[in-house]
Amino acid sequence: MIYAFAPLREADLPIVRRWLIESHVKRWWDDGVKSPYPDASIEDYREAIQGKDPTYHYLALIDTRPIGMFQHYRIADDPEYASALALGEDAVGIDLFIGEVELIGLGHGPAMVRQFLLDVAFPFHHLDVCVIGPSVHNLPAIRAYEKAGFRALREVRVPGEPDPEFLMRVTRAELHSLQR
Repeated sequence: MIYAFAPLREADLPIVRRWLIESHVKRWWDDGVKSPYPDASIEDYREAIQGKDPTYHYLALIDTRPIGMFQHYRIADDPEYASALALGEDAVGIDLFIGEVELIGLGHGPAMVRQFLLDVAFPFHHLDVCVIGPSVHNLPAIRAYEKAGFRALREVRVPGEPDPEFLMRVTRAELHSLQR
């Protein structure tokens, strides 16, 4: 299997919308902050595609099949979020979902996260540290990120988010050491 990432385009928004209403995605992405869901999220993605937001969205592909969405951003580009995380270092942030329910739990997530960081997010931002903050209640995601190489930092309360984030960190060097 070949994993690839293609910059999100306007033509991709209908499939992303379909994924956002799948129960396994909606459970974690519909946090009540952006409403109406999923239309407000789709509008955010549209603005990012147009260059109005410093978050970069990608279709995740297995071979040539779109299966989910990944995004990356520089934590410092959102001062309120950066303040809440209080990292003390510059870092990339990522978020993702696998939209095709039959592909959940098959091991694609950790491998795709590693590849996305090494091939896309780290080179784009010229940074060597990444953090991710799933909900403290999203245990499957936390386990997948651990398998990808992330290590727990701490729980963080982010203003406006319903659950604390389980903040996790990985470096480019740690990912390279996993590939040996």
